[in-house]
Amino acid sequence: MSREGSLDVIFNPTSVAIAGVASGGIGQAFLDCLLDSGFKGNIYPLNPKGGEIRGLTVYPSLRDVPRPVDYVISCIPARSAIQLIKDSAAAGAKAIAFFTAGFSEMGSEEGRVLEGEMVHVARALGVRIIGPNCLGVYRPELGLSFASDFPGEGGRVAFICQSGGNAIYLIRSAARRGIRFSKAVSYGNACDIDESELLEYLAEDAETEVVAAYIEGVKDGRRFHSALRKVSAAKPVIILKAGGTDAGARAAASHTGTLAGSDDIWTRALEQAGAIRVHDLEEVVDMLIAFCYLPRFEGRRVGVCGAGGGHNVLTTDQFGAAGFVLPPLPQYVQDEIRQAIRKVLKSEAGFMLDNPVDVTNMPTSEGLYDILKKLATYDGIDLLVGQFSVNNSGWPYQSSGYSSWPEAFTGAAARVRSETNKPLAMVIHAVISSWDLDKALGLERQCSEAGLPMFRSAARAAKAIDRFLRYHKNHPVSASR
Repeated sequence: MSREGSLDVIFNPTSVAIAGVASGGIGQAFLDCLLDSGFKGNIYPLNPKGGEIRGLTVYPSLRDVPRPVDYVISCIPARSAIQLIKDSAAAGAKAIAFFTAGFSEMGSEEGRVLEGEMVHVARALGVRIIGPNCLGVYRPELGLSFASDFPGEGGRVAFICQSGGNAIYLIRSAARRGIRFSKAVSYGNACDIDESELLEYLAEDAETEVVAAYIEGVKDGRRFHSALRKVSAAKPVIILKAGGTDAGARAAASHTGTLAGSDDIWTRALEQAGAIRVHDLEEVVDMLIAFCYLPRFEGRRVGVCGAGGGHNVLTTDQFGAAGFVLPPLPQYVQDEIRQAIRKVLKSEAGFMLDNPVDVTNMPTSEGLYDILKKLATYDGIDLLVGQFSVNNSGWPYQSSGYSSWPEAFTGAAARVRSETNKPLAMVIHAVISSWDLDKALGLERQCSEAGLPMFRSAARAAKAIDRFLRYHKNHPVSASR
């Protein structure tokens, strides 16, 4: 069995043991995650004192577990790591995720030596290591998770992440916007299973259609570049490379014990490999939104429709700066929009009828739908962008079925999305209070359920969609879905 093939065991365990389970400790936190997430296999808590926790027998060691164990989570001190590896091999375990820290990331000779010895013993015994200094694997369809609030449904995005905290943040943030994951790995110091091997595995993974990665440094630059080229040829790969500044590189070295490397070299290498480079976690989520919700399309002619003349102008500028064109609407389309307005109102005063189209004063969901539908069926634009400010929910509003104008506008956009083939993206502005945030999260949920991409600013939408189009232009065959 190849080393890449051996990664199957970390994503498909039928039994998990947790070393270092004690009431109120991190071991119990991992146990709670598995139980609360509905892990479908057997769970074996381990503690030398034995006992019981959450209705499960606590075994003194792996050697006392009565059945084979596939996967081990280590929450014990670093000094006990070698013995745990030996016990794991004796129990039939093929992989250990070491939450345990205190190895090369410490920058000490003792830590580096201990980590090297751990790898030597593990490889001799046929045990794979995730980490150390990591959270391990999230596999929603099995209920294998390191956070109890992660979605239990699987999806088509894979995420590999050197940072445990960033893994939690990214999965939670993306999940709120409807993204679901095939699998995710927090891999820490990468002493054994590293970013290159994970990418090679994901390139062949039929469950994964989009790959995202947070990387601080790599162990083998040549292998990484080869792996990245392989996966990028098959599916979109979004890379957040951290440690680009001198200070960031020092922080990366003390965080996961890796060398960050020159930022300019990274930029060129990622571009040559066909990967999409982003610069913060929010951009990762935006790219996932674009790839998961937008159909593949060509062309950069954008139609903008929304609320607020100022927001419309800014949206026009921001898409224009990203290389898009907002063509003026022909007279017959403007006349159709005018007729839709006059079905509801006596006059189109206060509306902008050209591109961008301002529909602030439209008080009914049916009127909003009519205008959006006319824009979506106009062949002179390739992408329709709807934009609005969430804190304008107090506008005069007459329709039943929705509690506010933004909900009605989003509902109308969802209806148009279901009836046409025109790519449609939504932009929400001006989230400036806790009330706005609650409302925005509800609207994001409404969009994700309708298959609509929603972005939190026009600039972010324009940047993500620009990268989306560039990727597909450079991958004309293999990237098609």
